[in-house]
Amino acid sequence: MIKKIADMLGYNIDRKKKSPNLKSHLALILKQLDINLVLDVGANTGQFGSFLRSCGYKGDILSFEPTGSAFDLLSITAKKDLRWSVLNIGLGDIQETKEINIFEASDLNSILSPSELGKKRFKSRMDIKKIELIKLETCDGILRKMDLYDKRIFLKMDTQGYDLKVFNGCQESLQHILGLVSEIPLQHIYQDGNNYHETLKKYEDNNFKISGIYPVSRNKEDQTIIEVDCVMVK
Repeated sequence: MIKKIADMLGYNIDRKKKSPNLKSHLALILKQLDINLVLDVGANTGQFGSFLRSCGYKGDILSFEPTGSAFDLLSITAKKDLRWSVLNIGLGDIQETKEINIFEASDLNSILSPSELGKKRFKSRMDIKKIELIKLETCDGILRKMDLYDKRIFLKMDTQGYDLKVFNGCQESLQHILGLVSEIPLQHIYQDGNNYHETLKKYEDNNFKISGIYPVSRNKEDQTIIEVDCVMVK
C-alpha cells in the first residue's frame, strides 16, 4: 500500500541494494571498497562533499576548486568538518596556468567555451560573467606529497568537459584509486570536449568497469540525455 501511495504521488520506493539512484549506489560502493580518501575534483561550493556525508561516508575528503568565489563558499562549508580539506587549485594533465570561464551558474564554470547546444539548453545560466586565471596541478603531483601507504582512494571528477585531462594526470597514482565517478557528456554543451566513447575507453583501458550510470541533464524537447554520472570500479 505504501508503494502504491508513493506511486500516486510520483515517487518510487526501492531497496537500497538495488541502487536506483546515485546516492544509494555510492553509499554501497564506498563501503564495499572500504574507501578512506575521496578526491573531490571540481568541488564548486561543496555540494559533493556534503553529498558524501549524506551517503554515510565518514572518511577523508580532499576537495579541489580553482575559482575564487566558489572556493570561498567551499571553505566555509568544509571548515565545519575536521576530515574535509580544500585546495584552491584545479587538476589537469600538466602543471600550468589557464583561463576559465565564470558563468552565471558557477556549477557550469569551465575552461572550455560553451557550445550552441549549451547556450540553448542552459540559456542565461551559461552567460559568461568574467574570465579568471587559475592554477592547475596534476593528481600525481599532489599525491606524491602524501603518505599513501594505507589510502584507498575514490576519485570524483566534475570538471565540465575536463575530466579526461584530470584522469591523464593520475597515471602514477592509479594503483591507489579503486573507484571513480566522472560526469561524461553524451552531447556536448562545451566546445572541443572529449567524445564519450574515447573517455570510456580510456577508463576501461586502465582496468575500470562501469558500475552505475545516472543521467544528470536532458534535452527538454526530446528527453535525450546530455550528461551522465558514470560510476566505475577496478
